[in-house]
Amino acid sequence: MQKWAQGCVAVSVLLSGCAVFDKTPAENNDARQVTLRIPAGMAVPNQPSAFDIPASPTAAVNSGTLADKRSPTLILATASSSRLEEEEKLARVWFERNDYTGDIKPFINEQLQQFFAGQQVTLTQVDAEGLRYETAWITRSRSSGFWFWKAENAVDQVRYAIELAPRPHGRSLSMTVTLLEHQYFVPGEQLNAVDVKANEVNMLNRVINQVAIAEAKVARELRAQVAEVSLEPGMDQAGNPALVTSQPLDVTWSQLELLFGELDLTVTDFDRSVFTYFVNYTTPERGFWRTVTFRAAPVSLPLAEGEYQIVLSRLPDRITRPFLG
Repeated sequence: MQKWAQGCVAVSVLLSGCAVFDKTPAENNDARQVTLRIPAGMAVPNQPSAFDIPASPTAAVNSGTLADKRSPTLILATASSSRLEEEEKLARVWFERNDYTGDIKPFINEQLQQFFAGQQVTLTQVDAEGLRYETAWITRSRSSGFWFWKAENAVDQVRYAIELAPRPHGRSLSMTVTLLEHQYFVPGEQLNAVDVKANEVNMLNRVINQVAIAEAKVARELRAQVAEVSLEPGMDQAGNPALVTSQPLDVTWSQLELLFGELDLTVTDFDRSVFTYFVNYTTPERGFWRTVTFRAAPVSLPLAEGEYQIVLSRLPDRITRPFLG
């Protein structure tokens, strides 16, 4: 009977787990802020309290500051001639002259005229040099209803100023878009500072896209004329033998690889930043079928087999000279 009672006690202890034993106090993982003692004359680092989040959403409202949840509006320099400067605060982009634009100022002026003409918006030149323009009122509407009852309701209208600032050397210029006036027709649709910047950037991006489309059109036209362009023997500025062509550098770069297969040149690497192809040359053989059909051996270059570089360079007169070395 005594053994049975002891067995019941052992079973009850196992079933109850560790409840009958003293529990080890849980470790306190709460992070405690440590106050650093900074010697006099040294910079004080940011304290964690500077990054505290308000306890409730109403705390930010009560403090008078509201977080803007909208994504930032960015300038998209999609044209090959466009670039941005760091820490730019204005709706401004820079355009650089390249083989597709020619003289940059007439090219940009033409694209401005074409863009606003396509949008059926009047663009007025307000200075004699053609560096400042103002648009007419651009009305924006919002669709309502559906099917046969669909209607366009005017929301607001805006006017922009577009300013061009060429550099003295004439190879680059900046374009800045500024919102001049805004009239809203719907209560609550007035623009704040963030909306103004978003509208300016949006208009600038649309003009940049017009420039990119024009550059692509010029590039297609140049590629279509490649068959009429020939390479002629000549010399480069250093006195090395070279092949001279009058086509733009970018077009020559894109078309050269089409000739490599015919000349038994295999591209092993290339560096677009310095317009250099790394190729391997193998002397072509006549082959079985050429021998059977009595065809002449393929044309071979007067080169020894090995690795070479094809370097393209632009001269002041815009003549491209591929040099094989």
